[in-house]
Amino acid sequence: TKLKKMNMKNTIYFLILFVAFILLIQSCRKDNSPYNSPTTTYNYLTTAQLNQSPYFTDKAFDTITYLSDKGDTLTFVKTKTDTTWYCEPTTNNPDNKDQNCYQILHNSYSTIKGNGSFEVKHWMQGYQFINAIDVKFNNIRLLYGDYQVGLKNYWTYKNSIKINNKIYNDLIVLYPNSYDSLIAEGYINKDYGLFYFNEKLIANKWVMSK
Repeated sequence: TKLKKMNMKNTIYFLILFVAFILLIQSCRKDNSPYNSPTTTYNYLTTAQLNQSPYFTDKAFDTITYLSDKGDTLTFVKTKTDTTWYCEPTTNNPDNKDQNCYQILHNSYSTIKGNGSFEVKHWMQGYQFINAIDVKFNNIRLLYGDYQVGLKNYWTYKNSIKINNKIYNDLIVLYPNSYDSLIAEGYINKDYGLFYFNEKLIANKWVMSK
């Protein structure tokens, strides 16, 4: 009987040691894993990038007014600027939980005169590092890379244009869906952002009043 009790105690003691050894191994493996503590890197838009449009750097553009050739007026007032993040893993390794997150700045505007809408985003997208400005005027979207503003070899670049006795320099012409010139066209430079917008489907031309 004493021998059986000793064997039982030894067995229990061995099992305890075995379980402790397994837990120790697992703990060591966890501590030694290079992916034990996932990191998130936040990438912010730079001042130089934000200066490619006036919407996020110039308080004079907190209120924007457009006049149409039909005598209509649209006035938009910025209600807030908020930041969201586009995130993606740093590698294709499923064990690596590290990620890069890229800033998306968003200006929301309310319409205080007329019937229309306006909003602007400036965002950085992922590993391709495409920094883009996204303008929506009356729900028509114009999207362009911030590096394209004033780029002389851009396919729609214009050195200058005169509208209502005002000269605008270093501009590019944009179309919805990048090339659909039948719907609308917008004229943009870094000093005024979207200063001219032609809604071709309804024959309404808007010019910024500044």
